Amino acid sequence: MELRQAGERTYYIEHSTNIGVYMTSPGRVCLIDTGAKGDGEKIDEMISGQGWSIDYIINTHTHIDHLGGNEYLMKKYHIPAYCTEYDMAFAHYSDLEAAYMNGGFPCRKLRTIFSHPGMIGFRSIEKNSLEGIEWVYLPGHTFGMIGVKTSDDVWFLADSYLSRRYLEKRSFGYLYDVGGYLDTLEFIKNLEGQLFIPAHGIAETDISEVADLNRANIERIIESIKKICSDEISLDEILKRMYETMGMRTTVSQHALLSSTTKCYLTYLQDRGELECGFTDNVMTWRTV
Repeated sequence: MELRQAGERTYYIEHSTNIGVYMTSPGRVCLIDTGAKGDGEKIDEMISGQGWSIDYIINTHTHIDHLGGNEYLMKKYHIPAYCTEYDMAFAHYSDLEAAYMNGGFPCRKLRTIFSHPGMIGFRSIEKNSLEGIEWVYLPGHTFGMIGVKTSDDVWFLADSYLSRRYLEKRSFGYLYDVGGYLDTLEFIKNLEGQLFIPAHGIAETDISEVADLNRANIERIIESIKKICSDEISLDEILKRMYETMGMRTTVSQHALLSSTTKCYLTYLQDRGELECGFTDNVMTWRTV
C-alpha cells in the first residue's frame, strides 16, 4: 500500500483495490472503498500515521473486495458507510451475493469467500448529501455501482472499466448487465475531470482511450461466444471452451463468477436476436442465429 496525492484534498491508497481518501476537514477524511478482507487494519495504520481520523466511508459498490475493511473501520471509528440502496441489500445480507453468483443456495466455499458484514451501519447515499462529493450511477458491473467525484475533479470509477494492465492479464471481467456496461463505457468517455482512478490499476488523465479498449474487449468476447455457439451447445460446454480460449483453470469462486457473467452475455445476445436457446434431450442449448 502506498498513499498518493491526487489533488489538494484528494489522495488514494494504491493497492490491489485502490482506496480513495478525501479530506473532509483538517485532519479528517472519508474513504472511498476499503479493499478486501483484512485491509481495514492496514488502512487504519496508514491513515492514523498521517495524524488523520475517518469521518465516513463511501462504497462504490458492495463487492467483497471493496468493503472488506468496512467492519473493522466502522466499529473502531463509530462511523457510517454510504452506498446505493440497490447494493445495500448485498451488504446487509451475508449470503445474498454468493447466492446470486451461484444461482441458488451457495456452497460453504462461496459463503466463506463472498460473506458480507451485515447490518453494521450502512446508509443510503441517495438520501444523504456529502459535502465536496458528487456521484453518478455506473451500471453494468453490479446492480447499483457508482462513480465518485471529489471537489478536486478527481474521479473514482470503481469497476466501470478494466485498466490497461487488467485487459492484458484478465480480460474477462465480471458483469451482470452487458448492455448497461457498454452504456457506462460511453458515458465515462464524456466525464470531465483532472484524474480518473479505477478500482484496479493505474490512474488516467484521459479516460476515452481506455474506455474504447474496454468496448473492443467486450466486442471480442461477444464474437467469441457467438463463434462457440455456431452449433447447438450447452452452457457447460460454452464455459469449458471459454476456459480453454482464455487459458484459465477454474476454481469454485472463479466458476461462479465466469458462469454468472457468461449467462449475462447469453441474455444480452438473445435479447438482441443474435442467439436462440432450445432444448435437446432436456438439455438447454444455445445457437447463433
